[in-house]
Amino acid sequence: MPLDAPRTLTVNSLPVGPLTVGRFLRAAFEPLGLELLAGRLGLGRVILEPVLHRPGLALTGFYEYFAWRQMQLFGRSELAYLRTLGSECRHARWEELLRRDVPCIILCAADREPLDGDLLATADRMGVPVLATRQKSYEVFRAGALILHELTSPRASMHGTLVDVRGVGVLLEGPPGIGKSETALGLVRHGCALVADDVALLSLDAHGSLWGAAPDHLRGFMEIRGLGLLHIPTLFGIAAVRPENRLDLIVSLRRLSTEDDVDRVGSDVKTCEILGVQVQRLVIPVAAGRDFVNVVETAAATYKMRSSGMDAAAVLDEQVVNHYQNVEQKHE
Repeated sequence: MPLDAPRTLTVNSLPVGPLTVGRFLRAAFEPLGLELLAGRLGLGRVILEPVLHRPGLALTGFYEYFAWRQMQLFGRSELAYLRTLGSECRHARWEELLRRDVPCIILCAADREPLDGDLLATADRMGVPVLATRQKSYEVFRAGALILHELTSPRASMHGTLVDVRGVGVLLEGPPGIGKSETALGLVRHGCALVADDVALLSLDAHGSLWGAAPDHLRGFMEIRGLGLLHIPTLFGIAAVRPENRLDLIVSLRRLSTEDDVDRVGSDVKTCEILGVQVQRLVIPVAAGRDFVNVVETAAATYKMRSSGMDAAAVLDEQVVNHYQNVEQKHE
């Protein structure tokens, strides 16, 4: 019998759900320092296009190409323009913009003077959230784009234990009871850091890299058969836990019947696709007496070595070829 390793891993897609103004506000509250000024009843509005847009010409009354599905970002130029308008004209332009069913309005640089009084009351009445931040518009554009990408990127979950092993994100996966958590515990005792035990939530960042984290209610906990639940920060310190980590390598622990199908040289680099990203995968046979902590640490070091361009199997193959070529030349 070969190793009981399936060719593909089970990756469960997770629903992302609609992107509402409320979700964006919760995610961007700290990084952008957002404050809700008006329109609390409109926090359930759906952001149909997750992009930040400067209204520009719309404030002059030109709406032919207006991106109403996007959040409207008011920088200093938009606010300065409103300031030049008379009270009645400013109110009319403001209300016309809100009638376009925009998701929300974000005021940058915390300049609220043009929006005092009736304009905020109008947004409240029409249920359009108005958010304010002290950050400048270019800063909000940059950070907001990353937040929007994270909120809308596809997500998945995998059963396994994710550990930061000397800077390499390693997901230990395998059938129940094979020793994933015990191996992860040994890695933590060696100075590595736990990211997620039992279930890892996976997502893509703005650069297309795969990241994993634990569900909020399970973060920092690990289950060891016979010991029960362990709180890793209490036992090993806060540095023994990471809130999230990039996923670089999957190590599949599998029970072994014969070694016929085991790659003994390491020349066959396997990968699996998760959320469109190819992730390297090693299948490690489980046998009595093997030091899996040492094996996984070495696997992470080997991943680093290959990433830097050094492949031990390729070097050995080249040396063997050169050796036999030299032998043949001596016999000629």
